[in-house]
Order: sequence, then structure tokens, then C-alpha cells
Amino acid sequence: MAISTQRKDWADYEEDDGGDFLLPPTEVIGPDKKGIKKVISYKYNDEGKKVKVTTTIRVTKTVTRTGRGVEERRSWPKFGAAADGNDGCISVSQEDIHLEKPTAPGEKPKEKDIQQAAGTGGGTLMVCRTCGMKGDHWTRECRYKNLAPNPADATSETSKDSDNNKGTKKYVAPRPDRKRREDEEHSIRVSNLSDDTRDDDLRDLFAAFGPVARARVLFDHHTGKSRGFGFVNFVHKEDGERAIQKLNGYGYDSLILCVEWAAPRSK
Repeated sequence: MAISTQRKDWADYEEDDGGDFLLPPTEVIGPDKKGIKKVISYKYNDEGKKVKVTTTIRVTKTVTRTGRGVEERRSWPKFGAAADGNDGCISVSQEDIHLEKPTAPGEKPKEKDIQQAAGTGGGTLMVCRTCGMKGDHWTRECRYKNLAPNPADATSETSKDSDNNKGTKKYVAPRPDRKRREDEEHSIRVSNLSDDTRDDDLRDLFAAFGPVARARVLFDHHTGKSRGFGFVNFVHKEDGERAIQKLNGYGYDSLILCVEWAAPRSK
């Protein structure tokens, strides 16, 4: 009498009993002195063949220390919305927060590239009137101010040169109205200034575009506070045009500057 036997496929075992009894049990070896352990497991691949999978894992131990003050605060009785056992709402920020490493004591900060005034905006435009360095420091903070020549000496030398040339040049009387008219033609109005902006700050900001004849911030006579605008007079008109193109809409001291030609004074 022939006995018929029905052969099951490996997929049938997996469907009926999970197929675990067909595979050897998972073995864990270690960890050793270096903290390395091996996990040996078996599985079937896409072709139905049994394969051996060896996974090497390094086990590390992390010790977290909690201060005594933290443990003491955790033992305090809860109050408010957390009194009924609810720890409150905890929100987790999903954005990456980049921390800047502070400069170590005695270490000099790295020098950054200073953008030229005629280039694209984005950096602070300042030129020291003492040493001529751009973007490094303000004029009042210059480390070379003690080495700068005295303006009184320069004035005396100029007067001596003019005395020597008296016999060769004819004296021309100055015309105040003409000088005032030229200043008004090259005058720029700067509005939306912060309360901390002073005359030297305004001069340093615009000196990157050319020689500045005068820079002043207007203040209220009664309160002594800034009125939020000022005027800059350039020696050359083309320098003023470049300053308007670059600094109008420029971010300065957390404010957006409005730079335009100043309206002429009414006679």
C-alpha cells in the first residue's frame, strides 16, 4: 500500500508557524573587554535560501551625573497645572540650533573678509579716519589715535606755505554764499537712524564712498534725544550718488536706512 506524502514549501511553514523552527536560534556572543559583541542570526533571502547574518555591535556605557540641587527640586511638591500629576506640555524644537564656540582666553579672533563698499551689501561699512582701515573698528576706537598727526600742526604748516606764496598768488576773498550753495548741492539726508547714532558714526558709515566734508545728526534741543535723521555733505557729487545707491534700504543698527538727496533750503 503506497502512502502519499505531501511536501510543504518553506513559504507554507512561514505562513503557518512563522518559520522560526526552520532557522537556528539567534546567538549572542560577548561583549568582550573592548565592549564588542556579535549577534548571529539566520534568515531566508529572496531566493528561498537560508543565509547567516553576523552583526557586530560596540557596547558603550554612558554615565549621566545629576546635581544634588536638581534631585532636591524634583522632590518638591508639585503645584499649579502639574499638581494633578500632569507634568505639563513639553515642546521639542525640530530645527537645528548651531552654537558658536566662544573665543578662548588669550586667543585672537579670526579675521573676516571685509566687503568693499562698492560691492554687494551685507557687511558694516566703516572706515577709520585716523588709520584708514576699513571694517575693523570705529574712529573713536582706533588704537593708533595717539600716533596720528595733530590737526593744529597741519594747519600751521598750511599757513606757512600760504605766507611763502603770498608774493606769487593773488588773494581771492571767500564767498560764504557760494560755499553754502555747494554744500547744499552735495548734501544727503539720512533718516530712520537709531538713538545711539552720533556724528562720527554717520561719518564712518559714508566715508567708504568718498571724502566727507560734514556729517551731523540732529537732536532735540529740549529733550536732548536724537530726532532720527541727519545730513552728510560729500566733497564730490558722484560719491553721494554712489552712497545713495548702496545705502538706501541698508540695514544699520537694526533699522533700515532711508538715504536721499536733501531738499535745498528755501530762501
